[in-house]
Amino acid sequence: MFPLGTAVLPGGEVPLRVFEPRYRQMVGDLMEESDGRPVVRFGVVLIARGPEVGGGEVRFDAGTLVLADVTDRLPDGRALLAGTGTSRFRVVEWLPDDPYPRARIEVLAEPALSDAHLERLNEIDRHLRVVLRGILEAAGKDADAVFAALDIVDADPLMADVSPIYRWANRLRIEPHDQQRLLEAADPAAQLDVLDYVVEGLEARAAFGGS
Repeated sequence: MFPLGTAVLPGGEVPLRVFEPRYRQMVGDLMEESDGRPVVRFGVVLIARGPEVGGGEVRFDAGTLVLADVTDRLPDGRALLAGTGTSRFRVVEWLPDDPYPRARIEVLAEPALSDAHLERLNEIDRHLRVVLRGILEAAGKDADAVFAALDIVDADPLMADVSPIYRWANRLRIEPHDQQRLLEAADPAAQLDVLDYVVEGLEARAAFGGS
């Protein structure tokens, strides 16, 4: 397990610089070959309280499994990882941090979105675009170019198996506490409530001159 100061959603990217001795060992213990390249699989959980380095932190129990390419590794074990979230999980039991954080987990199935869920997601997206257009045009930026870039991200064929809810949240890069609420949500309706809250917050900040 890799507790971090940020959450990761399925389909989300997570670059990591591994330098602590416990995580150097974790990478060495878990590294394997996949399609001729070194990779490592682990879980990421958001730190609720405490430092990201040194241990002793309090962790959330909902997280995301990550598959990471080992893009560089030094003889002393320091490494650079380029990870992608794959599946949600919940921690069933935390094990002793010996020599690095470990846990027993249950991988969570992702329910299919109904037509009603997809229509609500489309409504949230339309609301977001109205809000973003106002923010971008007030800043003298080309809103249509930004929306085109968002559409390209959403159409990435590598993300075809990722829930549209996660794709939407990843392209907007929502805050870690909102990502955590998505991970903990019991069903798509609850996840869509989180996205509604995110857009309403953005609209409120824009109305008061924030960004």
